[in-house]
Amino acid sequence: MARTIQQIKTELTTAFMADTTLAENYGFTPGAAFDSTFSKVSIENLLLYIVAAAIWTHERLFDAHRQEVENTIAQLKPHTLRWYVSKVKQFRQGQPLIEGTDQYDDGNYTDDQIAAMQVVHFAAATEAATTIYIKVATSNGTNKQPLTAEQLNGLEAYIAEVKDAGVRVDIINESAYHLQLSLVIYYDPMVLNAQGMNIHTGEYPVNDAIRSYIENLPFNGEYSNTALTDVLQQVEGVHIPEINASAESATGVQTDFDANPIDVKSIPHSGYYVFEPANITIDYRPYEQ
Repeated sequence: MARTIQQIKTELTTAFMADTTLAENYGFTPGAAFDSTFSKVSIENLLLYIVAAAIWTHERLFDAHRQEVENTIAQLKPHTLRWYVSKVKQFRQGQPLIEGTDQYDDGNYTDDQIAAMQVVHFAAATEAATTIYIKVATSNGTNKQPLTAEQLNGLEAYIAEVKDAGVRVDIINESAYHLQLSLVIYYDPMVLNAQGMNIHTGEYPVNDAIRSYIENLPFNGEYSNTALTDVLQQVEGVHIPEINASAESATGVQTDFDANPIDVKSIPHSGYYVFEPANITIDYRPYEQ
């Protein structure tokens, strides 16, 4: 980025006043202040200003050239999956793109208005064969949820405008997947009761730990039985957590675990899970030495 004329002139005057040969010829002390030695109308001051202005012009031209080159590269280079995620999150429901570009005009909108129009709060992109799959979700302030039909139509039209030519993009906009668990918890009877309640606080820490783990998974993040077991082992009063079965389904409560079983790990097709207490079956057993 180009420096200001004053910044450049200050560097020039500093070097000028530090030169011992010039100090001897002009009769000033090396390192003295330029403004206290030369007047604003002196030939030295005017010459240094002209040089500074010329350098500033040169730097501005280089900035303009660099921006032009970067814009050209951006238009020619195939985009990464991260770029697609970034562009999807920039989508604004209710505002058209600037004609012939993939950019919006911010001039008539406040930051709050722009944020309100950006309805895609979560996104993740993957690639298979010749297709880019982008999972998306919005938020109601508390929970992730799919875009409305109107929002999805707008997003698909937007993607058709900004994507690379010849690239197929599929938007995955689905409700949260239901994670179903069957566990055995060997607990300390001095800390928890037979229903899993903490005797001192009245809370249910195992359920809370499961909820926290599910809700804090990153969007399109990986669930694993081992990671959940590690979380449960940190719960006070839990000696041994054992996951008997884990499964996932697109909708509904499957108490008989006829959904897709999870052997080790899984990433939900929608990109996110929902915590439903009815989907969690816990058998509490007192731990005996």
